[in-house]
Amino acid sequence: MLTLRLPPLWWLLTRWITLAVLTGTLPSWSQSTQAPDGIVTFRADSARILLPAAVLKVGTDKASTLNLSGSPEPSATWEFKPTRWGHYSVEMDVAGAPPTGAELELQVGGQTVRSTFKPGAKPSENQAISLGTFYLEKEAPTRLDMRLVGPANVPPVALKAVRFVPTAEGLVPPPSSDGVITLPSGAATAHSVTMRYEPSAVKNCLGYWVNPSDWADWQFQVDRPGIYEVELWQGCGRGQGGSEVKVQVADKTFSFVVEETGHFQNFVPRRLGRVQFRPAGAFNLAIHPQSKKAAAVMDVRQIRLIPAPTAVEAAPSGLAFVGAQRVVILGDSITYDGKWVDFLETWLRTTYPDSPAEIINLGLPSETASGLSEAGHAGGSFPRPDVHERLDRVLEKTHPDLILACYGMNDGIYFPQSEERLKKFQDGIQRLHEKAAHVGVRVIHLTPAVFDPVPLAGRTLPAGHDAYPQPYEGYNEVLDQYAAWLVGQRAQGWQVIDIHSAVNQFLAQQRQTEPKFIVSPDGVHPNEQGHWLMSREVIRELGGSAEVTSPSNASALPQPILTLVRQRQSILKDAWLTTVGHQRPGMNPGKPLPDAEQAAKEITAQLTKLIRP
Repeated sequence: MLTLRLPPLWWLLTRWITLAVLTGTLPSWSQSTQAPDGIVTFRADSARILLPAAVLKVGTDKASTLNLSGSPEPSATWEFKPTRWGHYSVEMDVAGAPPTGAELELQVGGQTVRSTFKPGAKPSENQAISLGTFYLEKEAPTRLDMRLVGPANVPPVALKAVRFVPTAEGLVPPPSSDGVITLPSGAATAHSVTMRYEPSAVKNCLGYWVNPSDWADWQFQVDRPGIYEVELWQGCGRGQGGSEVKVQVADKTFSFVVEETGHFQNFVPRRLGRVQFRPAGAFNLAIHPQSKKAAAVMDVRQIRLIPAPTAVEAAPSGLAFVGAQRVVILGDSITYDGKWVDFLETWLRTTYPDSPAEIINLGLPSETASGLSEAGHAGGSFPRPDVHERLDRVLEKTHPDLILACYGMNDGIYFPQSEERLKKFQDGIQRLHEKAAHVGVRVIHLTPAVFDPVPLAGRTLPAGHDAYPQPYEGYNEVLDQYAAWLVGQRAQGWQVIDIHSAVNQFLAQQRQTEPKFIVSPDGVHPNEQGHWLMSREVIRELGGSAEVTSPSNASALPQPILTLVRQRQSILKDAWLTTVGHQRPGMNPGKPLPDAEQAAKEITAQLTKLIRP
């Protein structure tokens, strides 16, 4: 009997694997990974060979090449799992000159990148052939398929490696008419494992910066040599500040510590210093984190390079206001009256003529943040409007960068102190703050104005009533508590300007010599001086000089500019209120918004001549 002796199983398995590797029939189980600089490299020896049109060869220097011949189907493939989405350029290293006219086709993430080799395409040492770009939409496992387009007799291409190299999403726009160079986040190249450009309208930033080794840079052109201010727009969530970052541009390095802004999409301009660009030409600006304090470093919306003669030197507390594109003012009838808003804008225009801020007054008489309304308000004709009824529309239609909110006067509905009413006020303000932060809008809160019973002698009521058809005589003490709670929110990172205490103190000082001195003729609505006292405290908080904020009236503000600002605000506020919509009857509808904006544009031209004669 003939006995057949079979080799051991381990020997057969070893021989099969060896043969499979040599013939290219064994799949490659190793995936390409993202390098620290974001580059993904696909080596020839890590490809999975699908067709005989791809042959792996090992040279005398042990460097592998993948010889690709013409094929109607992909002949080699790689698998990889990117850790960042975004734009990539495709580069290829080859051995020898590729055949002229041959086309290499790559398919990745449902996209096709195709390039024709031109005469002289052989790269010089340490260079690669660029094949094109593609956009990777997600971080899911992805496959790269490759083939050489053409008939089987096309001379093969000896491929050493393919690389996906992060590249910018867009271009740096030309400088503005006043020479400001803006480097938007979408024009940056993210050299990163996780950090990427996030294109949604709410974000539009470099975000997901959880890896402190990730960095970004911009390539840009300077046409006007000179000294420029470097302004970085940075956002950072509550409890996430403290990371250390360096910015390098030209021959300068700027270091800064990331500040909390209340939300990663609340972007605040940071002035880092000055740099000289000389001569004109191409430059590079790079951001390199040095440490990560908490979960993420920061988000970056843009960097602006501002010619030094026109640079805005804002105080840290005023940067968000001075640098905002659009500021919306919310409040009640005191804000709608608008004198304090006019004073504030006049100061802004004269002190920071290059500020881009557009100020929209959306104050609404009778409004509250608490949602409360006393029985019989306005003779029973309508309840008090609630800002939350229109807040979504405000955010959607105005797209603000910053909100100034002044509530409280109406929120206690002129009754004695009540924990329930205080809680309604607190919840309403908290909702306003959080809803704005959710869409990346920063809020600066103002404490309520002062209620003054002196001009209301005989027209107030003491405590102990069930209803208050006339205001409670101690209502200002209720507002004291509302103001104190708001000031306490500074510990949560809120920016709160305490106008209430400032006006209280001013009144007390004046009444030492003039007991019947008033700034609110009806006890609620300030007169011209009362509005100035409110605005003065805001201006002081935002970095106004002592020359402006020392007088007890608006005498330091240029009156011709104030007059034009008032005219423009008067035209715009009713048009904007109607456009946004509200539930307060009896309001002037104003002009249609396009007509109002055209009229405002003509006034702006007059303002510009006064500000920049």
